[in-house]
Amino acid sequence: MKAIGTRTLSIAVAVPIVVAAVLLGPMTFFVLLTFLYVLAWREISSLTEALGGKPFVLFAAAGLAFLALGLWGDPHAFLPMTVVVLLLAAAITMVTGEAVGAALGFFLTLWVAWPLGLLSALSHSGALVVLATLGVVWADDVAAYLTGSAIGRHPFAPLVSPGKTWEGSVAGLLAAVLVAILGHGWFGVGMGEGAILGVVTGIFAQAGDLFESSLKRKAALKDSGAFLPGHGGVLDRLDAVLFGVIAVYYFLTLRGHL
Repeated sequence: MKAIGTRTLSIAVAVPIVVAAVLLGPMTFFVLLTFLYVLAWREISSLTEALGGKPFVLFAAAGLAFLALGLWGDPHAFLPMTVVVLLLAAAITMVTGEAVGAALGFFLTLWVAWPLGLLSALSHSGALVVLATLGVVWADDVAAYLTGSAIGRHPFAPLVSPGKTWEGSVAGLLAAVLVAILGHGWFGVGMGEGAILGVVTGIFAQAGDLFESSLKRKAALKDSGAFLPGHGGVLDRLDAVLFGVIAVYYFLTLRGHL
């Protein structure tokens, strides 16, 4: 109960800040995303070292380019930027011989920077679509946690995250679908498309959570950091969002709504 209380207090402080940044416009939201990315990079560096690699700050700078492209450029330029980061990884490997650090830097930079860039780009479509995206992901996360804590009995992915259960996963997915249906107008889609979007986003969000859990397990870390009391680090709070925004952005793009 104490853990739930701490998590609730943290959410009560963090959520209004995020909502305010979104409502104040793309530039303010970009500043917040940049701040979160800088904090996340510190955790990425720790993860890289724990996984046996050497972190390179050049990847952090390259990652900022994705956020800038999301704000001022065209997200279609993400592919050429990915090639640039890949060439950077190759150059670092040839110069330093640090193949593990270079590979991890390339991969982990794209894991965080690319989705945050998409989130920044999404803000140009209006504050409501960003808030709806975050709402679906947060609903999935909260429902999964509360249900899993209360009645979870059947492990969902015991080799990756023993605390996650099928009961929590199903509850999270249902919550994501419900919020997506209720907020279908904010996405600019019909109710049917909203339901599909909720399913896809919920699945992606849970996959993002499991992906980060697998990294922490491999690195023998309980949390990626200690940014939010009761929640762990920045990456612990962004993991579901990073995968979820990819689902939303490309679903809306493929359906012709962006």
